[in-house]
Amino acid sequence: MKGRIMPEGPEVRRYATQLASALENQPILSVTARTKGARSFLLDHSAALEGRRVECIRSHGKHLYGVFEGGIGFHSHLMMWGRWAVHPGAELVEVDRRERARITTPNAIAILMSAPIFEMFEGDPYEQVENLATLGPDVLPYDGHFQREEWESRLDLPENLDREIGAVLLDQRVCAGIGNYLRAEILFFCGIDPWTKVSELAPQQLDCLSREIPLVSSRAYAEKGVSVTPEMRERLLSDASLAYGQTIREYGARHAVFRRTNLPCLQCGGPIKQKQQVIYRTPDGDLENEPENEKARTIYFCPVCQGIDMNRFEKPKKKTVRKAAVIAV
Repeated sequence: MKGRIMPEGPEVRRYATQLASALENQPILSVTARTKGARSFLLDHSAALEGRRVECIRSHGKHLYGVFEGGIGFHSHLMMWGRWAVHPGAELVEVDRRERARITTPNAIAILMSAPIFEMFEGDPYEQVENLATLGPDVLPYDGHFQREEWESRLDLPENLDREIGAVLLDQRVCAGIGNYLRAEILFFCGIDPWTKVSELAPQQLDCLSREIPLVSSRAYAEKGVSVTPEMRERLLSDASLAYGQTIREYGARHAVFRRTNLPCLQCGGPIKQKQQVIYRTPDGDLENEPENEKARTIYFCPVCQGIDMNRFEKPKKKTVRKAAVIAV
């Protein structure tokens, strides 16, 4: 149960907030990178960066980007293992083999570790970075108003209607920032079966999703990844029967269903379950279920609260064919 999870919208927003607080309006002393494309870009533009100020640093979903004075910027995606770290400007920080990029100002040093994606660009980030241009509404809008109409219109596209809501929630083109823990928690709080087709969602279920997506995401951002309500959190921290092991561990008190397989549901008391859910299809429409290629992901849920018939997962029994005995003559 200690497996690492990919940073989702709330985690990336916390990094963006940290970097913005440390770097914005500061003059750039240097920018270095160890990813091929960014390193090549900096060879041609490093002189143009020195002394320019960091104008803004933002996140959109799982993506983080920054813009410097003069129009040059950077974009990063942490994937599974990446993280940003901020150090005081006067601190001597040796280069680690996992370092991917470093932005140095008089007051602070921001270092990107282990992330596979760091790129530099010139111009509008949403025009220059392909992945940013296709993102759906952010689960954590900076103005505090979730773009419900935009999210619902993307959900209602013809190519999504026959897809399962548990799969669509992971599609960053529909809504940006939801990963495996957020989708499980959001669906639980709405009492929705992850295998429900988008076209079969009831109006009240759609209303709940539109409400819970920004609500659960905001809670996870404010509470450093904790998705449960304060009341649920208190129960999880005080009742050892609700967590794995003999003692309460802080990590085990963060979620209602995510990574709580076979533990009691906080609402009905029944056991939480997990199953693999197909996420992608081949171009010809055939289902593909290959977890090693990220074609399927583990979904956590409460069968009772989310109305899921567990019999659907039972494999049909193979009929036993008896062979006739051969009698030697």
